[in-house]
Amino acid sequence: MKRRFLSKRRGFTLLEILVALAVFSVIGVLASRILFGMTDVADTTETRGNALAELQRALYVIERDVEQLAHRSVRDALGQPVAAVSLGHGSLIELTRHGWQNPLAEPRTELQRVAYMHQDDTLVRVFWPVLDRAPNTEPVIQVLLTSVFEVAFVARDDSGHEYRHWPPPLASDDEAKRYLAAIELRLGLDAFGWIERLWLVAPPADFLEQRDSEASPEKMPQERMPRASS
Repeated sequence: MKRRFLSKRRGFTLLEILVALAVFSVIGVLASRILFGMTDVADTTETRGNALAELQRALYVIERDVEQLAHRSVRDALGQPVAAVSLGHGSLIELTRHGWQNPLAEPRTELQRVAYMHQDDTLVRVFWPVLDRAPNTEPVIQVLLTSVFEVAFVARDDSGHEYRHWPPPLASDDEAKRYLAAIELRLGLDAFGWIERLWLVAPPADFLEQRDSEASPEKMPQERMPRASS
């Protein structure tokens, strides 16, 4: 009777304990992998979300500058004239824009001269406090995008031709009558690959006046009326 009572109170064997430990180890490894996977997904989602927000903010700034283009030329630090829109001359693009807000009512114009540059895989926006710069005029630099491996601005005239440099050298009278119709952005990012955007540009006032004058009824050819037979 005593042996039978002792046999009922016998614990787990060593083999059973080893099997239980192996099962718990497998469960622990699987749980840790799932946890690490969820952490990696959360980090990747946050990283890409921040990159997407940065991209949308940068595209909004560029779109605002291009769509508020002002056809006002300036002078650089050396006193040389620079066109209202300049591509491929020292910077990716340089232009004059309307709508520079002045909440502090400072003694300055509402026109702003801005430029975009590609420096060390970073797209930066540069603007000056004045339009016609002096040798001691200091620009303000804003970082727009990081991890940019390539960026280019392309000008399109009203005939659809592309230009990497603007204003282009004039070769004929027909090309002299062309105007800047759109600006295209080609952006290469490490996170999203290639992105392209196209913004229309309003034609200058002198072009509109010339077009209206050419289309006026006074300058249109008059059709000859047939003479009535006697």
